[in-house]
Amino acid sequence: MLRCLGGVWWGAHPATLRLVYNAVIRSVLDFGTFFLDPGNVAGFRKLDLIQSRALRIVSGAMKSSPVNALQIECCDPPLNLRRQYLSDRFIFRIVQFHNHPLISKLEFLSKKVPSSHKPLPCLLKSFLKFKQLQAPTHSFQVLPLFGASYDSLLLSPVICFSLGIEKSDFNANENFNCNVNSKWPNWHQIYTDASKHSSGCVGVGVYHKQYNIVQKIKLPPESSVFTGECFGLLKALEYVLSFKLKKTVVFTDSLSALQSLAKFSLKLNPFFHVIFECKRKLLHCQSHNYLVSFCWVPSHCGISGNVKADSLANSATVTGDVYPYKNFGHDLAALPGICLHKSWNMCWEESGRIKGRFLYAIQSSVPRKPWFAKLSFGKTATSTIIRMRLGHNSLPVHLHKLVSFVFYYL
Repeated sequence: MLRCLGGVWWGAHPATLRLVYNAVIRSVLDFGTFFLDPGNVAGFRKLDLIQSRALRIVSGAMKSSPVNALQIECCDPPLNLRRQYLSDRFIFRIVQFHNHPLISKLEFLSKKVPSSHKPLPCLLKSFLKFKQLQAPTHSFQVLPLFGASYDSLLLSPVICFSLGIEKSDFNANENFNCNVNSKWPNWHQIYTDASKHSSGCVGVGVYHKQYNIVQKIKLPPESSVFTGECFGLLKALEYVLSFKLKKTVVFTDSLSALQSLAKFSLKLNPFFHVIFECKRKLLHCQSHNYLVSFCWVPSHCGISGNVKADSLANSATVTGDVYPYKNFGHDLAALPGICLHKSWNMCWEESGRIKGRFLYAIQSSVPRKPWFAKLSFGKTATSTIIRMRLGHNSLPVHLHKLVSFVFYYL
């Protein structure tokens, strides 16, 4: 199919051919193979051969081009690393169900790991990665979507996405206070924020302006800032219920968290436990006639309440409360990609000094996307640049190395 869609100097763009390869060929190479690894080495080599041939057609590279450099140029990892990546995704998904039958079997096998140097199955490697996580993982019997009540799923929260305040406004704090006093007079104001340092945990800060009450929560390093922002909204709702506040407006600078809260529940990720819990708390507030509104504010523009919440979130990464200190499944879903990129970088650093040295000299790390993904070059120009980057092209110097062309210096 790929040969019909494009050749070296004609046909579809490499970015289009790469999409076809991912949808038609790589999906077949990936299907269920992580259950078989380690297995028949000869069979896996045949799969590797299919991948290398497809990448040569996609990129328009010469047959002599090294496979590891082709994989870097097309941003397609080696199949053995991809099998481990798919296994990690599978394990990190099922560990959220505490009654899944595979977990007990993997727990038993992890205690029987042999001391020899034989490679472990992909599933067992993934389970051992999960066991190395310091924080526990939140688990449930059914998906949070199916565990939520029908009324909470239909709930539509009151959210203000704009107060007409820009980041460049020098009087942002004064204008903000005027808008709040006119729109929510005599309402309680709660500010939430989340922060994450590159080498630390996620911190969540909650600040009640009228009572000057603060709360700091620390989440594990695997958590995302989005989870921290949503967790801040959840803590604000719990605060409203605890202190029985009749009228409350919650301010946050996380637009994505408010958009997820406003989205129709059946269109949400069914694993977003915190969002469904927020909707359950909102329903509880409505049943007690507590008015709760949400409002988005721009960050880092001098709004005093937001500045206070941001300061609390930064300090919470170190001194925040560690309850509940646990991971959520939608955050663990990002770990397989990080592990894959790290492993591929290590392989490229080792193999790039032996094969594919020409490309390694100009591309020493694994890119996230191929360089030709968003360029409008034609097929001929793209294939020529790829061949030049790989160091395997039709120039006389390289053809002389292949003993297919004799170049005489005059």
